[in-house]
Amino acid sequence: MSALQAWKYLHVLMFVFWVGTDMGVMLSARKSTDSRLPLDARVTLLKMALVIELLPRTMWAMALPFGVMLSRELGLLAISDAAVAGIWVFTIAWALVSLGGAHWSEKPVGQRLAAINRWIIGILGVTLVGVGLWSYFGQGPFTTGWLAAKVALYGLINLTVLGIEASFIPVGPAFGRLFTEGSTPAVEGALSRGMSVTMFWVYTSYILILIVGLVGIARPAAI
Repeated sequence: MSALQAWKYLHVLMFVFWVGTDMGVMLSARKSTDSRLPLDARVTLLKMALVIELLPRTMWAMALPFGVMLSRELGLLAISDAAVAGIWVFTIAWALVSLGGAHWSEKPVGQRLAAINRWIIGILGVTLVGVGLWSYFGQGPFTTGWLAAKVALYGLINLTVLGIEASFIPVGPAFGRLFTEGSTPAVEGALSRGMSVTMFWVYTSYILILIVGLVGIARPAAI
């Protein structure tokens, strides 16, 4: 297997484990807000969603270096070994911050890591959208139109993930109220509203991921 084939294979696996497992997260989290279920079943569903979520969280970060390596092997990106190493170091550090924030979400250290992660996502998202548009309309590092569009879309996906992270924040306290106050219209309303906003961003990210995959496979000359 050549290096190009290996990175293509890893790129495909990244999408599979990102979107496939994230759908399990989405379905479990959404079902946990079903007031018809007993409390212990809802807690189990939420805990299961949070554990499964560690995998798509990792794959979404790995999309950055995997994409860089594949673009380099295809001859579409001129990048030095030092820059590649820097991207890998950044991604590994980012993934650790992201996973730490999720794993220790109920502790102060986890909440601090989650806040740092949201800053990273936001800055990275805006940067990639900017670089993609700069490459598409100007003199950026990506000289191929479809690849520049793909980079900008990946940046946009990061911003939708930031929307998911931010909109899910109120869901945690709402579940805390569920444990202490029981199932009341006010509590269930808070859970439903928080999950509905979260689902909007989830579905938006899925649509963008499908478009990114299509652009990467079709490589339309018109773009």
